[in-house]
Amino acid sequence: MRSPALVPVLTAGLVTIAAGAAMSLQGRANGLLGQVLGHAVFAALVSFFVGLLCVGIALAVSARSRSAGRRLIALLRDRSLPWWMLLGGLSGCLVVIAQATTIPRIGVAMFTMAFVSGQVTGGLIVDATELPPGGRQRLGVLRNLGVLIVLASLVFAAGDRLQSGLPLWTPLLPFVSGALTSVQQAFNGHIRAATESAVVATTVNFTVGFAALVIGTSVLLVTGHPWRGFPTAPDQWWILLGGAFGVVFIALTTVTVARLGVLLLSLFALFGNLVGALALDVLLPIPGSDVTVTTVLSAVGVLVGIVVTILPVPGGPSAAVRPASGFRPSSGNRRGPSSRT
Repeated sequence: MRSPALVPVLTAGLVTIAAGAAMSLQGRANGLLGQVLGHAVFAALVSFFVGLLCVGIALAVSARSRSAGRRLIALLRDRSLPWWMLLGGLSGCLVVIAQATTIPRIGVAMFTMAFVSGQVTGGLIVDATELPPGGRQRLGVLRNLGVLIVLASLVFAAGDRLQSGLPLWTPLLPFVSGALTSVQQAFNGHIRAATESAVVATTVNFTVGFAALVIGTSVLLVTGHPWRGFPTAPDQWWILLGGAFGVVFIALTTVTVARLGVLLLSLFALFGNLVGALALDVLLPIPGSDVTVTTVLSAVGVLVGIVVTILPVPGGPSAAVRPASGFRPSSGNRRGPSSRT
């Protein structure tokens, strides 16, 4: 008999796959933008500025979101929500810097292999803690087997490239940024749960990241690193939209992380990211793009791993859905289960 929790999990999974596909578009845009501007940090600054502009408009036009923002300030003042949960945007900075630095060298698909390996690893660790907004996740045999299938698929796809002389830092940087993204997703999920607003959670993410990148850009400019300019070719306008794709990813995963947990969210986002990366490298190849039969087989393996991971445990509750047991705002600040922004 089908578990009643399976359908909402699959729905949240499909939404997260779409978010992962948006992430692959962000990666391609930021990779090209870094080359045009002259530095990965400059590309990250523009990306975060665009993202902050998008969510800032959403915040300004929504009375509900503005009220949620005031609620967040109140929660921080009375320490119902730890201040350090606002720092998820720092992880987002590293992701964009990794995209702009490595994608021109290894392509979107290879970047995705390293990035989502970090996501899976980080998700497995984070879900074993109290950080996820859904509380500690039970990591049963099927979940561990699914993760192993995903990792094996990634190793299978990336093996040839890693043996061809790529510098170690090129896969290591996206791997580390992927692992830290799991922490970012957990933090954003808590902010969204406390404020009942994905817009507020996403705004916090981009505000913190943008502030950090302003500092980083200032240091680079003072030390003599030039800003080359902006995209001018008619077919380059879209590479300025990396931040908008990031807004889509963060907003959607902020909503779905409470249903899926960080590990399952990472797996679904991984598959969407991988499919999007393959499509980009096939349809719009750049230097470093290399889509082979091995890469496609790896994508199939990832899907198999996801299916295995979300299978309900016989005779027990779904491992993907657990009551929240982590950080919670005080009951006086709660306003019900609504998830609308």
